[in-house]
Amino acid sequence: MVSFEWYRSFIAVYRVGTVSGAAQVLNLTQPAVSQHLTALEKALGIRLFERTPRHMVPTSGGMRLYNQIADSIEQLESVVSKMSSASISQLVRLGAPQEFFVEKILSRLPKSDSNYYTVTFGLAQNLIKQLVSGNLDLVISTLQIQKAEIVYQPLFEENFWLVGPKDINLQDVNIPNALDTSSEGLKNLEKWLRSQSIISYSEQLPIIRRFWRTVFGRRIAVDPKIIIPDLRGIRQAVELGLGISILPDYLCENSIKENRLTLILNPVKAVKNVIWLAFRKSDIHMPRTQSFLDLFS
Repeated sequence: MVSFEWYRSFIAVYRVGTVSGAAQVLNLTQPAVSQHLTALEKALGIRLFERTPRHMVPTSGGMRLYNQIADSIEQLESVVSKMSSASISQLVRLGAPQEFFVEKILSRLPKSDSNYYTVTFGLAQNLIKQLVSGNLDLVISTLQIQKAEIVYQPLFEENFWLVGPKDINLQDVNIPNALDTSSEGLKNLEKWLRSQSIISYSEQLPIIRRFWRTVFGRRIAVDPKIIIPDLRGIRQAVELGLGISILPDYLCENSIKENRLTLILNPVKAVKNVIWLAFRKSDIHMPRTQSFLDLFS
């Protein structure tokens, strides 16, 4: 008789690609996962994986089996999860960018929620690795890093604006407004920007480079005056008059309304970025997953 746990181990190895990785996801020992695979192959009479030094490569029989059982296994796991979480408070392990969590998530957490939360801050690549390994339950990610076992749902859309300090002098600059995106206006703006102190998140200027390519159609040709690896720190530096920068709208719109920042350019050709909620496929029906999606519905 084939055990349900054998199938779960097979699914985990298929998605993660290694026995050791699957063992971490399932919270089992590596020998236990290997035994499950061997027992399943013996019971079915087929070889499910080719063992290579670094990866477990599915055979054609392994691929067919995965396609036949993956949905059923996920549904069974979700039933168990729903029943166990219906009356018991859960620990939700969330990974997120620090600025977005503080500015947009923290105030939306339901006060009547009986769950417990631990929050890990970091870059998307590292947080998704922890999600795959089972160390996190949900990740708010600025990137879609393709993993077979991970699902991404859009959570929020941010627009990037060019901002400066409140007392910045724009009288001598022909700043294109929402209705004026003439090439001459953009040329004047770019020329002026080259003379300004630029504040960036990192030496690679990830946000600024993308903004430059989208708005001006070329690579940026300036070096940052100050590098601060914290978007809220950049906002404060701009407010203090230390330079100009490009920030997501949710971080600077209140400062603009309160005259602590000047909106230099909100381009007609918007520079957008989608923020995703990432979770494992097996957790798609978990209450914690839906509750986070509902935060922005």
